[in-house]
Amino acid sequence: MVSSFVLMAALWVALTGCGLWPAMVSPIFLPSPVKVAQTFMTLWTDGYQGSTLVHHMLVSMWRFGAAFILCIVIGVPVGLAMGVNKTVQGLLDPPIEISRPVPKLILLPLLIIWFGIGEASKILIIVLALFPIMSVGAMQAVKGVSKRKINAAYSLGANHRTVFMRVLLPASMPGILTAVRVSIGVGVTMLVGAEMVGTNSGIAWMAMSGADFMRTDVVLVGVLMMALIGYVLDLAIRLLEAKVVHWVGKQ
Repeated sequence: MVSSFVLMAALWVALTGCGLWPAMVSPIFLPSPVKVAQTFMTLWTDGYQGSTLVHHMLVSMWRFGAAFILCIVIGVPVGLAMGVNKTVQGLLDPPIEISRPVPKLILLPLLIIWFGIGEASKILIIVLALFPIMSVGAMQAVKGVSKRKINAAYSLGANHRTVFMRVLLPASMPGILTAVRVSIGVGVTMLVGAEMVGTNSGIAWMAMSGADFMRTDVVLVGVLMMALIGYVLDLAIRLLEAKVVHWVGKQ
C-alpha cells in the first residue's frame, strides 16, 4: 500500500519538476506537490471564499454523513426484511429495482423544486444513490445464507427470532458490510452533484469553484481531501469487518 502511494507521488514529482527540473506538464494543468501543499496551508489559515477549510470539510461531511447514516438505519433493515419475507420483497423490490438504474443527478432539479435549494435536497440526492445499494445488498446477503444452517437451527428448536438473530444476521454481515463499503465511494461521488447547485460551502463546491477560476491547485486540494475522506471511511469499515466478521475466509 505504501509503495503505491510512493510510486504515485514520484510520478507526480517527475511530471511537475517541483522546481528541481523543467516541468513536463504545465502548472495550469497539473501543479506540483509543493504548490498544492502551499495552497493547502493557505486555505487552512485564510480559508476560501470567506469560509475556513475546516468549515468546508465539516459541511461536506455533514451532508454525506447524514445521508449515509440514514441509509444504514433504513436501507439495511428494509433489505433484511425483503430477504426474509417474500411479501415485503414483492412490495418493495420492484420500485427499488426500477429506480436503481436511473442516474440520480437527473433528479436533482426535481428535488430542488420539491424541497428547495437547502440541505434537504442535497442530502436526499445522496440518499437516493445509496439506498438501493444498501437495501439490495442486504437482501442478497440474507438470500445467500446456507439453507442447511437455517434448517439445522430450526431442528434444534430455535424460533424465527432466534434464527434471524443467531443465524441469518451474522451470516449476512459480510455481504452487508461489502454493500456499505461500495456505498462510500458512490456517496462521495454523489457529494459532488449535491454541491453543484445552491450552495457556497463544501469541499466539492470549493473544488468546482476553483475550476471556474482555473485554480487547479485549489481543485487538487479539494479532490485530495475528498479522496482522503473516502479512504478513511473505507478503512474504518474494513477495520469493523475485521472485528465483526473475523471468521470470513477462515472457515
